[in-house]
Amino acid sequence: MHIGILDIVLRVGLTLATSFLFGIMFLGYWRTRTRKMLFVTSGFAVFFVHALITVPELFSDTYQIAMSENVHLLIHLIALVLIAIGILKD
Repeated sequence: MHIGILDIVLRVGLTLATSFLFGIMFLGYWRTRTRKMLFVTSGFAVFFVHALITVPELFSDTYQIAMSENVHLLIHLIALVLIAIGILKD
């Protein structure tokens, strides 16, 4: 399986960006400890874990995870719903 250098750079870069955003949200939750921030942080945590799971498959076929496009969309939907609940919670 041949993966281009651009794909590797993009995936690792987006994973680093996601981890940076998750870190900011987690520090915000740690400071306020409200349920609203818990939902938003949980949504970003789902994005972060999803990004971490998909990085190793770039480097070795051994780590290939059989996830269809629908599973990726479901994971993103769960994360976005958690973030939306956190934003809309009063």
